[in-house]
Amino acid sequence: MQRHAAIWITGAFRTSPSGGAESIAGLIPIHLHLCKLAIRSSYQVSTLPSNHALQSLLSDKFSLNSSPHPQSLRFLTLAKKAKVKGPIIDVDNSLSHLSDSFSPFSSESKPGSHLMDIYPDSIHFHPCNRLDKHKTYKHVSSLNSVFSSSSSNRNCISVVTDASVPLVGSLQAVLVAHLYRGRRQVSHAKQASGQASSTDAELYSIRIGIAKAISLQCDHIILITDCLPAAKLAVDPSIHSSQSQSIQVCQLLSNWLATKPSCSINFWDVPSKWHWKPHLKVHNDITSTSIHAPSHTGATLDFLQHKSTNDCQKSWESTFWKKKYRGNGFLLSKKNHKFLIPTYIKGGMWLPLTNESPSLCACMTWAILNHALIGAYRERFFPLKPKSCGCGHRLETQHHILCYCPLHPIRTQWVQCAFPQYEFLVEFLKKNPATFTFTNHDTHPPPLQAPVPAKPNEGELYSFISSLLFSLESDLYV
Repeated sequence: MQRHAAIWITGAFRTSPSGGAESIAGLIPIHLHLCKLAIRSSYQVSTLPSNHALQSLLSDKFSLNSSPHPQSLRFLTLAKKAKVKGPIIDVDNSLSHLSDSFSPFSSESKPGSHLMDIYPDSIHFHPCNRLDKHKTYKHVSSLNSVFSSSSSNRNCISVVTDASVPLVGSLQAVLVAHLYRGRRQVSHAKQASGQASSTDAELYSIRIGIAKAISLQCDHIILITDCLPAAKLAVDPSIHSSQSQSIQVCQLLSNWLATKPSCSINFWDVPSKWHWKPHLKVHNDITSTSIHAPSHTGATLDFLQHKSTNDCQKSWESTFWKKKYRGNGFLLSKKNHKFLIPTYIKGGMWLPLTNESPSLCACMTWAILNHALIGAYRERFFPLKPKSCGCGHRLETQHHILCYCPLHPIRTQWVQCAFPQYEFLVEFLKKNPATFTFTNHDTHPPPLQAPVPAKPNEGELYSFISSLLFSLESDLYV
C-alpha cells in the first residue's frame, strides 16, 4: 500500500524501486514507523493512573502500589523475565529509563482549579514576533525599559533563565537562573537536569528561578526566557513531559499570589540571537559548564520520545545507503555540499523544490530514479524499441542526458559533476522541459541534428558484421 502511495505522490513508474520512491516522497518505511509508534506508546504507560489495569501487570517499581494481577511480572524471577517476551515486558523495560513522574488526577489540574483560571489577571505573557525584525526590535526595546524600571522597585525581582542541552550523550542538560534586584545580581542557581529535551530543561530553569524569587520576598516577578512555550507549560498542570515541575510551579505561584492581591508575574520572551546583555551573561555561564551524567541517569518523557524518533530516522538513513533499497540507478545529489538523505519532516528533502508543478515533480522523480522513457529504460524493459539518443549517441542514458547530450544545451557545470547540487538539477529540468519525458520518441521526433558518431568497440563491430552477413544470407535464400 505504501509503495502505491509513493508512486502516486511522485508520479514514478510502477517498475520504480520502492525504496527510492519512498525516499523522494518522504514516506518512512512502514516497519520503522510502527516500531517508532510502539516505543513511544510504551513510554505513555507511565502517564496512566494507578488503578489502570496495565499497572497491575507491571513490576513493583512501576506498579504505583496497585494490587498485583495473578499474571503480574512481580511474580516472575529474573531468569523467567529474561526468557519471556511480549509487549508487557517491553513496556516494563522501557519505563526503567524514565525519570518523570505523573499525576493524572492532581488537585491543580482539576477543572476550575487551574492557576490560569484562578489568577488570570496576575499572570501575563509577552511573546516576541521573531519573523518581523521591526517588531522584534520594538519588543526588545520594551523589555529594556521594563528591566530598567524594575531596578528602581525594591519589591520587584527580575529572573533571567536559560538551559543548555549538550549534543554529547555522556553530558547532562544544565540550567541556570540569575536573579536581579535593583541594578545588581542578588542570587543565582545552577543545576543539572539529567537527560532532558530543550523544552524540559527550560522548564526546570523556570521552576528554579521562580522558587528562588519567591524565597527573596517580592511582590512582582519579571521572568525572562528565550523559550516562551516552556513558560506556558510551567503554569499548565495537565499531563505532559516534566509535569511534576509544572505542578511545583503552580503550587508555588498559587501560595504566593494568595498572599497579596497586588502580586503578579510577567513572562517575557527574548530572542537569543539578539544577545540581550543579561541573557547573554546567563548563556555564557551555562555554555561554560559541563556536567557528566552517571551511568544510569534518568530521562524525561519528551527526551525519550525524541530519541526513538531520531533512532528511527537513523535506521532509515542507513537503509537508504544500500543500493538494494534505493535502486542501482538512484542519482545521489547534494544540497549545501551535503548529500540529500530521506526524511519525513516538512515534506522530505526532494519534493519542496518541485511542488509548484506535478509534471516537474514527476520529471524529477524519473530523472533521479533513472526510470524514465529513455534508451536505457527501453533496453531493459522494451528491448525491441529504439535505444539510441536523438543526437546520434548509441544509448540514451541518464548520465549522457545530464552531461553531454547537445539536445539539452542549457546546463551548468554543477549538473555535470558526479553528485550534482539538487537546486541546479531542478533548474536544469525547468530549462529543459522535454528531458526525461515522453516527447523524445512517442509524441513527435526530435529535430534533425548532425549525428555524433561514437567510437565502436570490438563487440559493436563484431555484432554489426554478424548482422550484415545474416541479412546477406537471407537475401540469397530468398
